Amino acid sequence: MKHFVRGGAIAAAAALALTGCAGGGSAEPVPAITDPTLGSVPDGLLDGHTLTFAGDGGTTQDGMMSAWFDPFASASGVEFNQDSPQTLAKIEAQVSSGNIQWDFVSSYADQIERECGTLFEELDMAQLDTSEIPEGIPLLDCGVPSIIYGVAITYNTDTFGEDGPRTWQDFFDTDKFPGNRTFYNGGGSIDAPVVQGAAIAAGWDPSTPFTQEWANMGLDKIEEIADSIVFYDTGASAQQLLESGEAVMGAAWTGRILAAAQNGATLSTQWDQWIAVVDYFAIVKGTENAEAAYYAINYALGAEQQAAFTEATGYSPANVNSEPDIDGLTQEYLVTAPDKSGSGVPVATEFWADADVVSGLQDRWSSIVAGG
Repeated sequence: MKHFVRGGAIAAAAALALTGCAGGGSAEPVPAITDPTLGSVPDGLLDGHTLTFAGDGGTTQDGMMSAWFDPFASASGVEFNQDSPQTLAKIEAQVSSGNIQWDFVSSYADQIERECGTLFEELDMAQLDTSEIPEGIPLLDCGVPSIIYGVAITYNTDTFGEDGPRTWQDFFDTDKFPGNRTFYNGGGSIDAPVVQGAAIAAGWDPSTPFTQEWANMGLDKIEEIADSIVFYDTGASAQQLLESGEAVMGAAWTGRILAAAQNGATLSTQWDQWIAVVDYFAIVKGTENAEAAYYAINYALGAEQQAAFTEATGYSPANVNSEPDIDGLTQEYLVTAPDKSGSGVPVATEFWADADVVSGLQDRWSSIVAGG
């Protein structure tokens, strides 16, 4: 079992805040971080406080809890709660009503960027140590990386042998490759990775800007194969569809493809123009527990915590100093490996963060999902 650092000098103010916490009185205010330290929190700093996190659920969130937040709660003394799934609609309802139930989340870059300052707090980067985040992974005004992964094409070799779909064009060719294919329904929001993959099938060159025209052409492609789509709404359902053979191919989250393969699914995964995705930690607008959330995020981004998360989930660590102990199959799915990083197509976050552009596309997407 890995040993997690449970102490560390965050600030003199942190130590002073512990004075007077005993004796049954109300919890002292959480001090702002003046010297952020990855993977560390002063023992008992958050005694008497409560913090609630929301993520995707399933085995990914189980990995977050075992690698990050269970040890964080043990070290800090915080009462840590979790919930899922972290849909944007639920966050919007909490913020608009003023009834904040989630303090921080792990969610999608485009949504966080689009709702920065409205549903999510602009981060005080002085309270976060981002020095060990891998090169090329951007920071957002309202987010720092939580999960580094991808959406890749995978297919069932029992169905297609070694001659299955290898490109996005193949994935959308139901004549050459018949059968059900699965991809994410977006949880109520348009799914940027799938639409970009469909746009590649329609002729978009990822070395050129992604535009509204290409997005609509991608949606055209998706509509063309609507009868062959089985949407998944969670990572667990994606994995089940691939393992059972109900879907003979998928554009799925890499960690879930790995999990299906580990369970014996006969899958071949293609890395030609896979879509590179980064999820981000974000603090919900208006929470009274923002300071505690900063401590939790710094802790989760520690090298040992990130290594433990990779070991539990197969997702790439968000810390360059992490050294996860993983087998060869898991190594194949680390998207930060040199043989993967050069072939990934990044999500066009700036495009998808434009609320005016996305609103029209969202209606088309919702119609497609409803029909599926």
